[in-house]
Amino acid sequence: TAVVLPEAIHANHTIFHVVPGSYAVAGAAAMSGAATHTISTAMIVFELTGQIGYLFPTIFSVIVANVVAQSLQPSLYESLIQIKRLPCLPDLSWDHPP
Repeated sequence: TAVVLPEAIHANHTIFHVVPGSYAVAGAAAMSGAATHTISTAMIVFELTGQIGYLFPTIFSVIVANVVAQSLQPSLYESLIQIKRLPCLPDLSWDHPP
């Protein structure tokens, strides 16, 4: 966004400066949330940054990443359980027959 809009975003006589670091923080939270299939990473990142302005983009990116990751593959923890052949609970999804 900084390349496309180097001067900032102008809307309603307000100038919003583009901060590339905010995209990096949201992307890192989304990647770790997608790998573990948890949304708590958004809250951890929010507490680390302490900026209320990053709350919505971080939560939104983590939720979208979780939806995509859950539809494609098992979580990192589930994969490790299957590889090590540890006992686990059966799959209780809606489409799983009893």
